[in-house]
Amino acid sequence: MYGYGQSYHNAHGHDYHLPGGPIYGHQRNPSNNPLGDHTHSNNSSVHRGQELYNEKYYDDHHDGQSLRNRRPDQLQQRDLDQAKAERMLKRQKSKKLPKKDEDEESQFPSYWVIFSRVVTCCFPSPLLALMGKGTKEIQQAWREKVALVSIIFMLCFSVGFLTFGFNIVLCGKEPNRIRHGHVDTQSAVLLGRSYLLKDFNHPGVPGIAQTTSNLLTKPYPDAGGRDMTFMFQNINRACKNVLAGKQHDEHGNVWNYFPCVVTNIHSDTKPMPGMGKQGCHVGPESIKARQVIKQLRFMGEVYFSWEDLKEPGTNYAVYNGNVLDLSRLNWLEDNIIVPAGMDPFLNGTFAGQDISLSMSFTKERTRITQCLVDIVKVGVIDQMSLGCVVADIVLYVSLIVILSVVLLRFFLAVIFGWVLSWRLGSFDEKTFAEKLKRQEIIEAWVDDNTSPYVDSPNSETNRRAERIRASVMEGSRFNVESGAATPSGSHVSAATEIPFPLGLPPPTRRWGSLPPSPRAGSSSISLVGSSMPRPGRKHSDSMTITGTNASRLSRAGINASISKMKGDLQCPLLHTLMLVTCYSEGVEGLRATCDSLANTSYPSTHKLLLIIADGMIRGENEDKTTPDICLDMMTDFIVPREEVEAQSYIAIADGSKRHNMAKIYAGYYRYADDCEMPMEERQKVPMIVIVKCGTPAQAHEKKPGNRGKRDSQIILMSFLQKVMFDERMTPLEYEFFNAFWNVTKVTPDFYELVLMVDADTKVYPDSLTRMVACMAQDPTVMGLCGETKIANKKESWVTMIQVFEYYISHHLSKAFESIFGGVTCLPGCFCMYRIKAPKGPNRYWVPVLANPDIVEHYSENVVDTLHKKNLLLLGEDRYLTTLMLRTFPKRKMMFVPQAVCKTQVPNEFRVLLSQRRRWINSTIHNLMELVLIRDLCGTFCFSMQFVIFMELVGTVVLPAAISFTLYLIVISFIITPVPIIPLMLLAAILGLPAILILMTSRKVVYVGWMGMYLVSLPIWNFVLPVYAFWHFDDFTWGETRKVQGEGNPKADVHGGKEGEFDSSKIVMKKWCEFEREKRIKLGLTNGITGWYQPLSNMGQDDGAGIGAGAGM
Repeated sequence: MYGYGQSYHNAHGHDYHLPGGPIYGHQRNPSNNPLGDHTHSNNSSVHRGQELYNEKYYDDHHDGQSLRNRRPDQLQQRDLDQAKAERMLKRQKSKKLPKKDEDEESQFPSYWVIFSRVVTCCFPSPLLALMGKGTKEIQQAWREKVALVSIIFMLCFSVGFLTFGFNIVLCGKEPNRIRHGHVDTQSAVLLGRSYLLKDFNHPGVPGIAQTTSNLLTKPYPDAGGRDMTFMFQNINRACKNVLAGKQHDEHGNVWNYFPCVVTNIHSDTKPMPGMGKQGCHVGPESIKARQVIKQLRFMGEVYFSWEDLKEPGTNYAVYNGNVLDLSRLNWLEDNIIVPAGMDPFLNGTFAGQDISLSMSFTKERTRITQCLVDIVKVGVIDQMSLGCVVADIVLYVSLIVILSVVLLRFFLAVIFGWVLSWRLGSFDEKTFAEKLKRQEIIEAWVDDNTSPYVDSPNSETNRRAERIRASVMEGSRFNVESGAATPSGSHVSAATEIPFPLGLPPPTRRWGSLPPSPRAGSSSISLVGSSMPRPGRKHSDSMTITGTNASRLSRAGINASISKMKGDLQCPLLHTLMLVTCYSEGVEGLRATCDSLANTSYPSTHKLLLIIADGMIRGENEDKTTPDICLDMMTDFIVPREEVEAQSYIAIADGSKRHNMAKIYAGYYRYADDCEMPMEERQKVPMIVIVKCGTPAQAHEKKPGNRGKRDSQIILMSFLQKVMFDERMTPLEYEFFNAFWNVTKVTPDFYELVLMVDADTKVYPDSLTRMVACMAQDPTVMGLCGETKIANKKESWVTMIQVFEYYISHHLSKAFESIFGGVTCLPGCFCMYRIKAPKGPNRYWVPVLANPDIVEHYSENVVDTLHKKNLLLLGEDRYLTTLMLRTFPKRKMMFVPQAVCKTQVPNEFRVLLSQRRRWINSTIHNLMELVLIRDLCGTFCFSMQFVIFMELVGTVVLPAAISFTLYLIVISFIITPVPIIPLMLLAAILGLPAILILMTSRKVVYVGWMGMYLVSLPIWNFVLPVYAFWHFDDFTWGETRKVQGEGNPKADVHGGKEGEFDSSKIVMKKWCEFEREKRIKLGLTNGITGWYQPLSNMGQDDGAGIGAGAGM
């Protein structure tokens, strides 16, 4: 008996060389090594996120030889090396494990943990305990939640700053400005600046006004709306050495340059002298008057546009932003001597020009222009500061980037819908009318919730798919008619019902016959007169055909059916698993899902229905447990239902719950007694049900055996990996292997695809065929999903607001991502993954879903951080997609809109709130993983990585975005100018989906659904995200899945550690070892000896194997 820790290299991670290939060092995950050993090769190591079996190795090194095909001396030497490595590793573990624990306890906390503690420093642990956060793990999760919320708040604040504050900071406070020609009658202009005169009373002036009076009334000239610059001239300053006077005092000073009068702003007539020198405000007595001007209320600078400067009949020029009215130089007093340097200003040479540069070349020119600013300035030019220019550049660049992404997504989604979508999985429609007819049939099927199957005799699509299925099913044991004679619960005889793989020649060798197995409860029934398959053998050697089958299924007849079927499908058939994971679903949901899968047009010879029940759970308002409901849908059990025994396996959990037990039931699907489906349309579908029942010690718990959906998926993924690489198995996986053989008569390594469906989803009949066709036509596609439609659209307002959201998430988001082959989320309710991909012409295989690196990361059992819990407990389906993209960035993830399913969406707001809380939080954490992948297509801003980054930022700032949007809409009716750019962007974001709907669905009704969605935008973009962010530390499924008698759901969260895991309770052996021991027991029980082969001679098959390290 071997211990734990088997890797695909050797026991306990010991590395040995694959023939013709490199030595792979790999750190095994606890899912395959319960003791948590971390062993590395000295030659190389495989880092997280790197494709473990890189295709380059297959091209350059791998010769395809199976480990099982090595010479006996190689096998014996390998066994000796393996045993030695196990003994050495066992001694090392006994010494190093305690030290490792001490190191983990004294490990310095990460930067993220430190940051979370700094942010929540005001909440010490005793205070959190009083708030109901009792354990250290719950307190740390709360601290990390607050840290994440604080980061989200800072991002929202940054968006608000960029939207409203960035311009203000760079531009500064805008000065008060008045447009040229718009000075009101209560104000007057002095050197281009407007002052309010309404509240100013001028003191009495002898000879003009004896008492104090307002300048806007007589006897003073009416100054309202006029220019008073000439009454407060800047004389004898910058112009002293430029403009000389014929008459001046001993210092060369003159009294005035212009008549001291009030002028009209637009006047081109020289003003006449009015009050004489009394109006000039010069001399010692004018100092006080000029001080009074500073006390007047400043209304703003008068500004001119460039269009104003170019008006006919004007002579304006600009110098350093100041507008100069050069025509006023013609109004100079006769006493003033004008220098020759001013002639160009007088004759209109610089009219309408900016003379800042040309007048700064010499000191003389500079003196002249400075003088002009002092005496003929009438305002400033309308211009932007450097800060405003930078702010506008940032705004426009942001607009261009965002709008480019929005438009790019829109146009590429339209291209996908018009050009590419109909090619994916298409095998029958040849005209546009046929496609429209099929869409109408699908819509009718979606709205009809009374029948799980489609009855559409006028549909050429269904008739053709049925012909494909019938051509393969004719004469097969999977036909209901040919298999109807088999009584329920009876053992299937391999002597009469073992068809060889379609299109492959019958084997040339077999093992000896076995007597019936006396072991009760085992699904590995001995096959009398047949060849028992085992890992490591070629496909053609894995099965046999007896005389009875040979008479019923001639090779020529099957090859003829295959040829006809390939001609219809234009691709080969691929063996496909249909995985249904269930938890607390009721009989109606499970029956509808299984009926739809069983009724798919894909032949039963190439599909297997696999249901995994996650624990002994009874759903709310249900009479039976979910496992009992599943078993009631089976017939023709290989082993009687009551005799099946529970087998051990290593679960995804921490502590004692890592040891779990499950029962495997093998048989065929049984339609309901009241099923309306005609008998001739029913298929005899092979079916396996795995019921996780828990260990005897866990039998009295609330939910025995329950380990979560991810554990159910890992049961299959880990099993496929071990089959492909001939690794050691748990007892459950050994029985799983034999169950495959007993119901399908093909080994599990035949299966290349797995369809994952939730237990509340109904699949359209030809969807499976179309998904398989897409996979078969393009081997680089590693995953795909179909379109999920809502079956209960009009049930309540909650369902109505989801219709458009579902549609746009598929036909905009996923359609855009499919152009690049990088769909970032394959929904777990309806998706398909490739188990392994063909490589080259020599029948080599590259593990995809069965890749050890994928299985290792996805089976992480220590979920101790908030990030891990959101990834693995809430968003496991999306995280699997993330792992696939990270491991195989060059392969494709596609959206196939022709594959359709329907589901019931939440009809109550509290259920929707709980569901979207899980989805939003898992989306954020998965996007955080995806944004770090550098190998996605494109570069810099033109890459999927940049699009993912924008999607991540856009998701976390949704509350701020919808708040700012509503604010912009409101202020656009109040303020001027209207914020055009943000409103244009808003119109593009909200309006383009409506155009997309009309261009892709061609149904006006969806515009109405869009209206419902727009009305509910505050719910989608504010209520749901805010609720989700504040519940980052809630890892339950909330209201989505209800269990009868369930207490506090937060107490049942997966991932917590309970007790210690005892690895000695689970025996792991290779399939051949399990089989040899069973055959020895059978031989001893029946008194037969010498009929089994020794281990050293097993696996010496001739011919090359398939796969890396283990030929299948």
